[in-house]
Amino acid sequence: MKRTAITYGGSRYTIPNEDVASVQARITEGLRNEPWFWLEVNHGDGRATPARLLVSPATPVAVISERDTDQQDEGSSVARYILPDELRPVSDEMGPADS
Repeated sequence: MKRTAITYGGSRYTIPNEDVASVQARITEGLRNEPWFWLEVNHGDGRATPARLLVSPATPVAVISERDTDQQDEGSSVARYILPDELRPVSDEMGPADS
């Protein structure tokens, strides 16, 4: 199941079954039509509680793509996110004990 995380006012919210591109499109369209709008999200872990966030052009909102825990993609090493190409290990299997 894909879901998108939203940070708003220092809190974390989620939108299930929607990717980042569609959430961004909804926000863009909402602000194009009105000076502000309500974005429906879920709040909390486990049993989520429905919530609405008031979004305006001055609202800082972060839209974050979350990956499924069962979903593995090639090169899933953490090194690909934090290390420049020239410092990445040759093998994804290489760990601290192997260096």
